[in-house]
Amino acid sequence: RELAAARVAFGLSDRDLTVLQALVSFHQATILGGNDSELIVHPSNKAICERLNGMPCSTMRRHLSNLVQTGFVVRRDSPNGKRYARRYGDEKVAFGFDLSPLVRRFQEVCEAAETVRAAEERYKRLRATVSLMRRDLAGLAEYGRSLRPDQGVWDQFSDLAALMARDLRRKLEMEDLRRIEDALGSALDHARSLLDGCETENMSTNDAVSEQHYQNSNKDSYDLEPRLEKARSGGAVRETPEV
Repeated sequence: RELAAARVAFGLSDRDLTVLQALVSFHQATILGGNDSELIVHPSNKAICERLNGMPCSTMRRHLSNLVQTGFVVRRDSPNGKRYARRYGDEKVAFGFDLSPLVRRFQEVCEAAETVRAAEERYKRLRATVSLMRRDLAGLAEYGRSLRPDQGVWDQFSDLAALMARDLRRKLEMEDLRRIEDALGSALDHARSLLDGCETENMSTNDAVSEQHYQNSNKDSYDLEPRLEKARSGGAVRETPEV
């Protein structure tokens, strides 16, 4: 599993790993281990291809060659080129494919897999961030168009958001996402500065209207007070009974 996660870092394809899994399946134990001779498997090409559901022998050999080239399998050839294992007393001699690099390089593979997963996580976070930025720009463009329709820049922001939406439907490299992030960031800063200016202007206008309304209300109150006072005085005289 770890090698599958880090396969690109080691120059391996998914078909290379399929062939490697077939070779590992010829190992007798559930877990790879033991001395060097016990980590050597010796299947024939025909047996390997059968484990690979009939993969052509030429194709199998090509992937096997890449496993050897990348150092995950070592050929242990017998003098006559055949693959086999024999015992001489307590000693076992085997010729075939040595899988011991899988054991020796286990820590290296785990570290590479962790590096790949961390890079994938950074990629996912950046892609999500860019997607949200694009959505925000589209929303600000629509809001700005309703607030200040005289500003033609809103159409440019809408076009940029639509273009970025099209780009995000493709498989992008990290550098592409960073380029899009920079473009959207600049556009968002511009849009927000324009909207902040519009809202400040509207607030100033509203404050001026409120102040004028307040002054007019006070003036009406001042004009009304003498009339009320006069009315109160007249009413008091009328209410005094005659003796």
